[in-house]
Amino acid sequence: MAKGRIDAALAALAQAGGDGFGARRDILERFSFDLLHRPALGGQIVARLCAIDDPSPKDEDLLDLLGAGLDAARIACENGKARGQAFLAAVEDALALARRQGRMTPSHNLILAQLWTRNGLPAPVALELQREDVVAGVGRRTANPAEGDALLDGLFAELIQQAEGEPLALHHALTESFPAMPPEMRAHVVAYSVGRSDALHADLACFWLLDPAPPIRLAAAQGLADRLAQGTLPGRILATLVVLRSWMPEDAARGRVDQVLKEAMRKGVVADPDRTPWMIHGIRATLPDGGGAQSIGIALQSGTHRKMAMLLLKQGQGVKDAYTIPCANAREQKSITERMSEDVGALSVTVECLHRALSVALADGLAQGRPPVPGLIEIARICGLTALRPEVKSTPELIAGLGSSATVKALSQRQQGALIMASDEWWDRHEIIESWFEDSDEAHAVLDKARSARSAEAALWKWLETRRDWWARIMARAADVLETGLHPDAAGFVACATALLEGRELKKIPVMLDIHEQTIEAWIRDDPDFDPEASLEDLAEAAPEPEKKGEVATLLRGTGLSSDWLDGYLTGIVIAPKVIMPNQWLPRILDAVLPRIDPSRFQRFMDLLMMRAQAVAEIASEPTDLAASIYSRSKKGQGDWASGFSEALDRFRSAWPKKGMTKEDRRLIEIGAAGVAGVDLSELAALIAERQAKNSG
Repeated sequence: MAKGRIDAALAALAQAGGDGFGARRDILERFSFDLLHRPALGGQIVARLCAIDDPSPKDEDLLDLLGAGLDAARIACENGKARGQAFLAAVEDALALARRQGRMTPSHNLILAQLWTRNGLPAPVALELQREDVVAGVGRRTANPAEGDALLDGLFAELIQQAEGEPLALHHALTESFPAMPPEMRAHVVAYSVGRSDALHADLACFWLLDPAPPIRLAAAQGLADRLAQGTLPGRILATLVVLRSWMPEDAARGRVDQVLKEAMRKGVVADPDRTPWMIHGIRATLPDGGGAQSIGIALQSGTHRKMAMLLLKQGQGVKDAYTIPCANAREQKSITERMSEDVGALSVTVECLHRALSVALADGLAQGRPPVPGLIEIARICGLTALRPEVKSTPELIAGLGSSATVKALSQRQQGALIMASDEWWDRHEIIESWFEDSDEAHAVLDKARSARSAEAALWKWLETRRDWWARIMARAADVLETGLHPDAAGFVACATALLEGRELKKIPVMLDIHEQTIEAWIRDDPDFDPEASLEDLAEAAPEPEKKGEVATLLRGTGLSSDWLDGYLTGIVIAPKVIMPNQWLPRILDAVLPRIDPSRFQRFMDLLMMRAQAVAEIASEPTDLAASIYSRSKKGQGDWASGFSEALDRFRSAWPKKGMTKEDRRLIEIGAAGVAGVDLSELAALIAERQAKNSG
C-alpha cells in the first residue's frame, strides 16, 4: 500500500514535469497531508533514498516528497498537532535503522541534513557524521591543524564562488551542511570563519549570532570579540551589533556581544553603517491566517538593481522566514507585488506598519527562546530599519495602539454592535478568512469526545471561550493592515477584537460563527482519503456508485430532514450569486445527521450529498426539467422542498449582494421569504434557471 502511494505521487510529479511550479506544489501539498496521516510512508521514502548508492539532487522528486512531509510536520508541530512529531519520529527511526545497517553514506548524511535544514527543522543525530568518517573523507589529512585549515580555505573558496560572494547565500550553504558535521567541527568552522580578516566573514558572524544552536551563537560572539581585540572589526558590524543584540536570547552569547560593544566604546571604535538603504517602492502585507501566519513583501530599488524582500511572521513563533528575490526589471517586481494582492489579498501598508509587525514578531520569538531567521539582518539593513527592536505588547495594547480604536470607542453601543454584526460579510471580502479555524489536537479532541453533533457544537463553543485572546490578537493584527491600507473594514475588526476581550457572547459575533463552523468542517475533513481541495464536481465524480432509489431517504430517517427538503436547500445554495462554500452550508445538514447515522454509512452519505448537489446544479439551469421535478413530488414533498429552498435563501442572504441585484433576483428572494405555495412553478423554475445562467456566465 505504501509503495503504491509513493509511486503514484512520483508518477504525478513526473507527469507535471515542466508544467510549472504550481502543479508540483499542489501534488506535494496533497501528498504531505497523506504523509502526516500515514507516517510510515516517510520511513518508506527514507528507505528508498538509502537504497540509492550515491543520492544527489537528480533524485529531486523523491527528495521533494520527503521535504513536503518535513515542512508539513514542522507546521503541524507549531500548530499543536501531535501527528507532526509522529511523522518526524517515524522518519528519524528509519534513518537510525539505515545507519545501524550501514546503508547511509556521507552523501546520504549531507543531502538529508540539507533537507531538514531547508525545512526549518533541527536535523536528527542519525545524520551526524562521526569524526572518523570526516577524517576518512579527507584522507586523514585533518590530523594536521594547518592542513585542516587549508582544507577549510578550499571549502570556503568553493562555496564563496557558488554563492557569488553573497554573505547570506554563503551562510545558507554552510548551515545546510552543519547537521552532517560532528558538533565540535561546527564550532571550529564558525571560529575559523569569524577569525578571517575579510569583511564577508564578519557578516557571517552576524548571521551565526542568530543560529538556533547556543554553541554556534557563542562561537560567533567570541570570534567577534577576538576580531575587536585584533583591530579588524569593521565599524559597520558594530552598527549591526547595536541592533542585533536585542534580537538575541539572553544567554552567554548575548552577554559576550554586550562586552564587545562596551569594549568598542572604550576603545573609541565607531559604530558606522556603510550602506545606504535601498529605496522602498511599496510594501504589501496579508492579513494573518488562522494559524497566525502573515506574509509581507517589500519592493526595493538601488540604482538599476531591484529586489523583493519577503517576510513570514507567525503569531507566537516570531520571524519565521526572511529572504530577498532579485528582480530583472521593474515589470518583474510589479508582477510579484500584484500576485500578492491577487492571490492572497495583500494590501499596501507603510514602513511604520512593517516596523510594528516586526517588533511584535521579534518579541513573540524571543518569548519562546527563538531568535529571528538570519535573513532579517539583511532585510533590516537594506530597508533602513536601524531602530528595529523587540516590543512586547499585550492584545489590549495592540488594539489601543490602532487609530480605529478611538473611533470605535466613540460610537454608541448600537453602532458598535452594527460593526460587529457586519463581520458576517468579511468572508466575502477577505479570502484569508477561509483559513480561520482551529486545527490543533486540543480542538479536535474536544470534538472527538462528543457523542452527538449537538454536544460537539456546544463543547466547541465552550473551548473557544479559552481562545478569545488568540482570535482577538489575530483581528487586531489584521486591523493594523486594513487601517494602514485604508480599508473600511478596519473599524469592524477592532470592534470584534474588543468584543472578544470584553466577553461578548461568542455566538453574537458572526465571524466567530464562521470560525466555529469551519473548525467543525476541518475536523470532518481530517481524513487522509478526503481531498481537501476537491470541488463539488470532483467529489461527485469520486462517488463509488450512483444513488439507489430511496437510499437518501433511508439515511435521513429520524433526522427531521427529508430528501425533498435537501433538494430545495441545495437548490438555494447552488443558485446564489456568490459562491457558498461547503463549510458554510454543510453544518446545517450534519447537525441533524451525525447523531443518527451509522458511522460506517457516513462516507456514503457524504458521497450521495455531493452527487445530489451536482445534480441539483445541473437541473437548475433547465426550467422545464426543474418544474417537472417539483411537480412530481407529493404535496408534502413540495412543501419540504419549498422549506429547504426558503431556508437556504434566508440563511445566506449575504450571498445575494444588493449591489447588482436584478428585479428577477428580488422576486426570487420574495418567493423564498413567502414560500412557494400558490406560486406558478413555471415562473419559479424560469427565475432559478436565469439566475443559474448568470452564475455560469
